[in-house]
Amino acid sequence: MQERDHLSVEGLQAGYGAGLVLKGIDLAVPKGQFVALLGSSGCGKTTLLRSIAGFETPRAGRILRDGAEITALPPDRRGMSMVFQSYALWPHKTVAQHIGYGLALRGLPRAEIAARVAEVLAMLGLAGLEGRKTTALSGG
Repeated sequence: MQERDHLSVEGLQAGYGAGLVLKGIDLAVPKGQFVALLGSSGCGKTTLLRSIAGFETPRAGRILRDGAEITALPPDRRGMSMVFQSYALWPHKTVAQHIGYGLALRGLPRAEIAARVAEVLAMLGLAGLEGRKTTALSGG
């Protein structure tokens, strides 16, 4: 992986019991890029995300953030978050409130949260939908 990659996964192996779900996964994500993980049920998408976030311990391989190895760090020391849609969206919150939730938890000023939320909305093509409840969007 290149040093400029914001997130690098090198030769990651992980599984449950005797089974191996991830068999030498390599992934490089440059800063500012989005990645979509697609695959059938049971192919390892969630295991990869849980490993990157620190909720699963890989059997082999490395996870790096900005060139620093974070494989052995606990989740709260990795400087990243993981939220699954299925049980993480509150029906009473707006799209903007969901996007800004983690920033608010970190105590960022409201103006900075608003600016960053607007940036993400534009990037995702959701500008104009920020006031809608997630239940008003297709699939949440």
